[in-house]
Amino acid sequence: MKRPIPLLLLVLPAVTAAAAAERPQDFAYGIALAVDGRAAFYQVEVPRAVYEGVARADLGDVRVFNAADEVVPHALRPRPAPAKSVPAPVGAALFPLRTDAPAGVEGLDLRIARSGARTTVDLRTRDGKPAGGTRLVGYVADASAIDGPVRAAVLALPAKADDLMARVTLEASDDLKQWTTLAAGAAVLRLAAGGERLEQLRIEFPARKVKYLRLTWPGRAAPLELAGLAVEPGETVVEAPRQWHDVPGIAVKDGAGEFEFDLGGQLPVDRLRLGLPQPNTVAVIEILARARPADPWRHVTGATVYRLDRDGEELKSPDIAIGGAADRHWLVKVDPRGGGIGSGQPVLGAGWMPHRLVFAARGAAPFQLAYGSRDAKPAAFAIATLVPGYKDEGGADPKPAMTIGAAQASAPRALGGEAVKGERIDWKRWTLWGSLVGAVVLLGLMALRLGRQMSKPPEPPQQ
Repeated sequence: MKRPIPLLLLVLPAVTAAAAAERPQDFAYGIALAVDGRAAFYQVEVPRAVYEGVARADLGDVRVFNAADEVVPHALRPRPAPAKSVPAPVGAALFPLRTDAPAGVEGLDLRIARSGARTTVDLRTRDGKPAGGTRLVGYVADASAIDGPVRAAVLALPAKADDLMARVTLEASDDLKQWTTLAAGAAVLRLAAGGERLEQLRIEFPARKVKYLRLTWPGRAAPLELAGLAVEPGETVVEAPRQWHDVPGIAVKDGAGEFEFDLGGQLPVDRLRLGLPQPNTVAVIEILARARPADPWRHVTGATVYRLDRDGEELKSPDIAIGGAADRHWLVKVDPRGGGIGSGQPVLGAGWMPHRLVFAARGAAPFQLAYGSRDAKPAAFAIATLVPGYKDEGGADPKPAMTIGAAQASAPRALGGEAVKGERIDWKRWTLWGSLVGAVVLLGLMALRLGRQMSKPPEPPQQ
């Protein structure tokens, strides 16, 4: 006869499975996610509050719940890589140079004067006399309005200029006095035959920032009539916008020139900037970081920072690029040479590109982003697994085949609170250690008792 299975053994697995299911209250905080439309997937940029409240730097303790408090699948979308942008050519003011002097353009002293929107060129000989003449010996182009390096000059010829071939020299200057050759003997041509036209009007050179360009040709060559000139800016790197968090420094006690900064969370920082308290300051610094106050400091990088006044404008050192670190605590050591940074406290700016979280809109809205748990394990899918047709082909920001809607995050609110983030007492481990200590004590008592018994003198034999 079969014995009946106890009811407790049937109920226990179901109870255990139910207990294992995650609930919003298992996480410290939650953020409501508002969705608009009927998309299958939605995306939200991870707010700064999440980085300040998670227990794991890899966001492994982040979940998305629906209105029924059910976990829905989510993935972290790769942050966009920097993209290269090639700006369109920009027209530059072009001024012809005319003189009958035998030295040609080399005998001219150039000066550019600006009055409002009007720009004029004053041509004089080396002895200061006004340069006169009708012979065209070159051009000067004003490229000072271009902010950034220039990599090419694009010439414009008159519409009726056909069957033209010339060799020209292109030079650059910042003061109209000292000229540096960018291209020598560059070909300029326009040929027409059989209704077809062949043109070479672009002069390329290593990208550099220039204020003025000078175009000339050999003295015996025929003048090159131009209708205009444009400069082609170099490629620029366009990065996704970063979020920034500024933290005032706290002087380290007994540490001259050392300042600590607490970012308040595990921000995925990849850019730093140090705000100096006084203008006209130049300092050499070392930057260190650590995740927790008990950890040793780790060297991150070194840099030279400055804050200078120039002609009424303030010039600051560029952002400091680092490989990426989610450390909360930072330390800046200032080289004392030159007086360090003077009096006052610096401000550390931390910049990062937030993660983009994509979740499946399974179940009813509203959805909720929950975070902060000591027990939660990573549960995110790979983005290509979650979203059908998602392909990363090496572009700056891969586009999925399916539409991903936008979710709006609200202010955070407490769920389980900080209690679910703290370290849990491992009763199993302490019980094991207690058992081991108790066994050692018991063995010691037994050994002591045995030793006492063995040390007693033997009793005399009975008569």
